[in-house]
Amino acid sequence: MGMMDYDGPELGPGPTRLKSLAQILLERVADHLCDAAANSGGKLDPAGIQASLDEFHRRSDPDITDFYRTGWNECLAVIDEVRRESSRRMPFERLMVKSFAPLLPSAHQPVEPGQGLSRRVLPGFLSSLQQMLGPVLLEQYQNRCRELVRIIQTARGNDFEWEDVYTDPTSQVIVNDVLVHISKHFADFDRRQTWLIGVIAGEMSLGEDAVERDWCFREAEFHMLMTALFKPLRGQIETGEGQQRIKDRYGTVASETLTELFAELDRPHNVTTLKRIAP
Repeated sequence: MGMMDYDGPELGPGPTRLKSLAQILLERVADHLCDAAANSGGKLDPAGIQASLDEFHRRSDPDITDFYRTGWNECLAVIDEVRRESSRRMPFERLMVKSFAPLLPSAHQPVEPGQGLSRRVLPGFLSSLQQMLGPVLLEQYQNRCRELVRIIQTARGNDFEWEDVYTDPTSQVIVNDVLVHISKHFADFDRRQTWLIGVIAGEMSLGEDAVERDWCFREAEFHMLMTALFKPLRGQIETGEGQQRIKDRYGTVASETLTELFAELDRPHNVTTLKRIAP
């Protein structure tokens, strides 16, 4: 039995998917009631309707069970996509992801095991940044990024591209400011590593295919992400001139903290080398 689909106001991707799932389930219930009515001479009184609904709830139907699981996975996929789209629009988040973006597969493509990171790490990564920075600093960095984008958009007009933002020297200064701040949280490296793995793994949605579902964020993936994240800053600090600039802006203690963090990241671990990351 088909149900008419009335056009309504634009709901957005999440509510639209929920509406679609609800309609499918309602059609199943309607079909069940029609079958019950047919078996009762074409009529159902309120008691008969309730009895039929109770039967529908009690029965073990593999198709219904599969529908619930598939529907939930589809909802998670929509949530994941909305988060990705939001991160693409938000300049601070875009800047922080840029350094390890080459390790991410194209949209809707599975990760290459051992060679990259799943896009499903993004919500947890951004959440961990928010927690390490705190609301006040986070807002300051976001405002700096928005102002930078506004200035570049005004100057470039219709020719504006995000690459203009990425290559602007101010962008790297902002990213460096963030990385120097969060490096302080890694004084107890093993403890912070365990925490970060838990945050990212805990916020990963279910994979859309077998490869994604089998992919996990563990120690090797943590090192892959962190090495790529800090690679541009490390390239600066490993030159005499760059190291002096870091000390002048952040102080000697911050420079030493970064050096200690890089040493921890260099400890032997099961990670593919990051030749794919451009200097």
